[in-house]
Amino acid sequence: MDLDPHLVALAQEQGGLFTTAQAHQFGLSRTWLRELVRGRTVLHPTRGLYAVASLVDTRPLAWHLTLARGAHLLYEDAQLTGVTAVLAHGVPVWNCRLDRPELRRPITHQVGVKPFRVRPGGGVSTSVESPYGPTVPLADALVQLAMDHGIVQGVVSADAALHSGQVSMAELEAAVERVATWPRSSRARAMRDLVDPACESVAESRARVEFVTHGIQVESQVVIRRADGKVVGRADFRVKGTNVIIEVDGKMKYADGDGEVLWAEKRRVDEMRSLGHLFVRVTWSHLETPGRASAMVRRALPHTASGGRISPEVERSAGNGSGLNAPLP
Repeated sequence: MDLDPHLVALAQEQGGLFTTAQAHQFGLSRTWLRELVRGRTVLHPTRGLYAVASLVDTRPLAWHLTLARGAHLLYEDAQLTGVTAVLAHGVPVWNCRLDRPELRRPITHQVGVKPFRVRPGGGVSTSVESPYGPTVPLADALVQLAMDHGIVQGVVSADAALHSGQVSMAELEAAVERVATWPRSSRARAMRDLVDPACESVAESRARVEFVTHGIQVESQVVIRRADGKVVGRADFRVKGTNVIIEVDGKMKYADGDGEVLWAEKRRVDEMRSLGHLFVRVTWSHLETPGRASAMVRRALPHTASGGRISPEVERSAGNGSGLNAPLP
C-alpha cells in the first residue's frame, strides 16, 4: 500500500511527520492508516501523529528530536524545555534519558502524554526559536536539565553553551534564581558553581567536576611557555600551584594515526617535560570509575617537589593504566 506522494512531500517538509487531520485531507481513512502502520510503511508514535518510516531516523537522539518537532504539530502552544530544548539548540548532552521529549504548555499540572512529558507553563513565558520549534530560553532549559538529570549532566551542557557563547553566565545565574524555591533547585545552584566556559569537551567537563569535588583545584586551558616567552603548547588542565599537567581523552587527537600529528604531539609533550612538567593522561574509560582520575592526579602530586623526576615504581604504575606520564598513544 503506497502513500500519496503529495502527503509524503508534506511530511518531508515537517521532518518526516504528518498528523491525522493532514492524512484525512489526502483521503486516508483511519482504517487505511492502520494498515500502513501494520505494514511498517508508517510509524504511529502517539495519538494524532504519524511518521513516514523511510523519512525518519529512529535512533534515540534523532527520534527524540523528531518527536520534538511533532509536538509542535500537535500543540500550537507548546515550548520545548529541559534536555529537549538543549538539544534543539545544538548543545551536547551527556547521560540523559531521551525516552520522552519535554514540553511546557499552559496547563495547571504536569502530565505524561505518551511519548511526551508535559510541564505546567508557569514561570517562563518567553519563547525563543530553534530548528525544532519554539523553546524556553536556553539558560532556563539548562537549569531544568540539571534539576531533572543531575549536576554533572548540567555542567557538561552548560559548559558547552557558555564556551560557544550561546548563553552568558549572567543569563545562567538569572535562570538559577528563577527556580530558587523549586524542588531540586540545589542541583541547579551546584551546577552554576561548577561551570567553566573554558572547558572544550564533554570529557573535560566531567573530569573537572571530579577534580573539584575531590578537592583538586585546577586551571583550565593553560598555555605553557619557554623562558623566552615562546608558546610550547596548551594543556587541558594544570593543578594549581604545581607543575602537574592533565590531558583529558588525549587518544581522540590521534584516532586517524597521522604520523605528523603524532610526531608534533610527541615533541610538544617532550618539551613540556623538559621544562619540568609532569603529565597525567585521563581517558574516557578512567572517568567511568568515580574517583579513579583524581587518584591518578594525587599519585603525581608528591613528585612535583623533585623537579619532575618520577620514580621507576610510578612509571610502572602508568603502564598498568594509571595514566601518569603514560606514553603517547
